[in-house]
Amino acid sequence: MKILDRLERFVAKFAVKDLMKYIMMGSFLVFVVDLFSNNLLSTLLYFNRDAILAGQVWRIFTFIFVPESGSWLLVISLFFYFYIGRVLEMTWGTARFNLYYLLGLIFTIVGGFVMGFTTTTYLNMTLFFAYAATYPDSLVNIYFILPVRVKYLGYFSAAILVFNFFTADLTGKVIIGISVLNFILFFGPRLMRDSQRRSKTQQMRRNIEAAHINTKIATIHMCTTCGITERDDPNMEFRYCSTCEGSYEYCMNHIRNHEHKVKVIQLEDRRSSEGRS
Repeated sequence: MKILDRLERFVAKFAVKDLMKYIMMGSFLVFVVDLFSNNLLSTLLYFNRDAILAGQVWRIFTFIFVPESGSWLLVISLFFYFYIGRVLEMTWGTARFNLYYLLGLIFTIVGGFVMGFTTTTYLNMTLFFAYAATYPDSLVNIYFILPVRVKYLGYFSAAILVFNFFTADLTGKVIIGISVLNFILFFGPRLMRDSQRRSKTQQMRRNIEAAHINTKIATIHMCTTCGITERDDPNMEFRYCSTCEGSYEYCMNHIRNHEHKVKVIQLEDRRSSEGRS
């Protein structure tokens, strides 16, 4: 999209290289501090609309460092998002990855002001969706044991998101819809083109199969007089009549017993000549 290209050129002026490294390091630091301070740091950093409107404007951005979980499994989650963020940045370039994350952040903040609070759950989910759409056949070892292709995890996560969307109230629907807009903007047109291409390919295959079936059903020989074909009698022989004007084929029963097909103009000329004589 042209608008994304223009935004990318603008973001390139201040894009941060290895953006996910700094975000994940900040999240890990908050996690460690919270372990020894009863979540004191998270309390000061999480998104709270009322607190922001009261003057604590840093919360608009610092909530991205607040861990989603307080368990040590968070370390695995942080490493995973750091990995997919780095892969996407190497694939797209620093500016485009920064733009993708920035748009997701802006949409998440808008949703937070609508609802009153927000987290990085949907923001991180859009990162995963982007990775799954870019590298659908790559493998992820769940808990370092079970290898699963990323596209299946993407389908599963998308199913959960759709379920949450339809079971949520109006505010929840707005939040979910806004939170994934960056993914829709980046991948929506491509996914639509892929869907149309797959539909055309499937239709082409159906047409080829139908033509193949029709070819099998179609007959090669047919008697002009009685209409018998080789499908009706596999042992029947067919011949073309050399007297008939045109490609008229007859079975052995009618090759010598049929009315010859001749052009009308020839018959009229013959009758005219017979009349003059």
